[in-house]
Amino acid sequence: MNAALQDYRIIWRAAASQREPGAVRTLYLTSGAVGACALILAVLDDLGGMQMLHLFVGAAMLALALAWTFLFVPGSIRMNSPINAWLLPRQRRRLMQMTTAYWLLATACLAFAMGAWSALPPVALGVLGLMLLSAGNKHVVTLLVVGGNWPWLARVALPPAWGDVATGDAAIALLGALVVPAAVWGLRWLYPAGGDRYLERRADQIKRVSRLDFCNEDKQPVPEGIAWQGNLSFYRIALRCDAGTGRRSADPAAMLMHALGPTAHWSAWIGAIATILLVGGGARLALAWTHGTDVQALVAQMAAVGPGLLALTVAFSTAQYGQQLRRTRGEQALLRLTPLAGDAALLNRRLATRMLTQALVIWAVLTAAVLGVTFIIGVAPDALLRQLGLCCLAGQAAMMGLLGDYASDRGGWSVMLGVRAGAYALVQALVAVGLGRLTGTTAWPWLVAIPPAVCWVQLRHDWRRMLGRAAGVPGGADGLINARASARARCRCRADGLR
Repeated sequence: MNAALQDYRIIWRAAASQREPGAVRTLYLTSGAVGACALILAVLDDLGGMQMLHLFVGAAMLALALAWTFLFVPGSIRMNSPINAWLLPRQRRRLMQMTTAYWLLATACLAFAMGAWSALPPVALGVLGLMLLSAGNKHVVTLLVVGGNWPWLARVALPPAWGDVATGDAAIALLGALVVPAAVWGLRWLYPAGGDRYLERRADQIKRVSRLDFCNEDKQPVPEGIAWQGNLSFYRIALRCDAGTGRRSADPAAMLMHALGPTAHWSAWIGAIATILLVGGGARLALAWTHGTDVQALVAQMAAVGPGLLALTVAFSTAQYGQQLRRTRGEQALLRLTPLAGDAALLNRRLATRMLTQALVIWAVLTAAVLGVTFIIGVAPDALLRQLGLCCLAGQAAMMGLLGDYASDRGGWSVMLGVRAGAYALVQALVAVGLGRLTGTTAWPWLVAIPPAVCWVQLRHDWRRMLGRAAGVPGGADGLINARASARARCRCRADGLR
């Protein structure tokens, strides 16, 4: 037993070490944000003992699922290469044991958190599908999309009598019969024992796994897909407008933001907002067309919890600024050499103004999208107030990582800043609960009012501190050196991608 535990620990550390420190830090921050949201909801909703247990089990399992899906699975796929799968059968056996234990634990805990054991089959298949997706399976995306929208698709594509059967209790029983065969096949696909077929698919699989990797300091992210291509179309239009035509000269502040790349531009959120609204519409249709008591209860509970989880999108809406400021030092250095760049104070003022304006607008738009989804689903009016309070609290936390000393690499998000943001959010939640009890109201109206006030004080302090620092981006000879190094690193990344 001790030998097996030692093997598990070594394999976990080896798989996690395949990822960059920035990726691990981001996953830790995300997991911490999930836990903080669960704690705040428990405090504000005045939950009972069993409800609180369900909430914390679900939050803990969700954090573990994030770490396992985006940290362990890609690393383990790289470890189990065709040669290693043949030469190291013990490693492959341990990987299969660890994955089986995680799958069983995640399925049971998530079903318990939902409070509906009838949800075991779809939850089990969903957990398996996420692992296959992060392992580079190119067919599981279709299955996940069809399965997630099955209540709606069954009512549209099938006759009414068949649609009732396909969304009722019989469908849950059929899924339960398919769980074990699907799990056996998925486990063998994740960690095959070598062979020619594994060698043939390996290159394409590693390419797909690499798309989930967080980019390092010198590598620009290259997202793909229909949504991102649509975002790029809007970005190109915005770039042409900001670049200036004819007698109208370009705005230096706008071009400073364009130097950060399309991922830090406001147009990068268009696809996400459209997706949020589409998900809300799909949930409304699922609620209207599903049949069967178990399925109806499951869909209703997911529709009630889902909009609250969308507040996490607001909480991470400013993470890309610090990442891009560190990744694009070469472009920023070249921009500082232009005549319109100005001195350090002017540059920081332009950078802070643009970043703050864009972040506040995105905060407002995302909040409106979350409220729109909540309204479309058709929940009670007090749920709108709850979602507004969560979005206000998440936006205040997001603004803590916006303005900072980017010249000394202390700008942007860090683990300590994430801990401090969680502590601030918890204190505000407790204050809102106290004021609610004093005034005889709920905590949600106070949670709508307190975070914006705290955010105003915080941003005023950060604004003055940022304007008093050195230039937020490098310049001069050091900047040119960084520019050349960054260009060489990007050439190496492109060359590696062509191999």
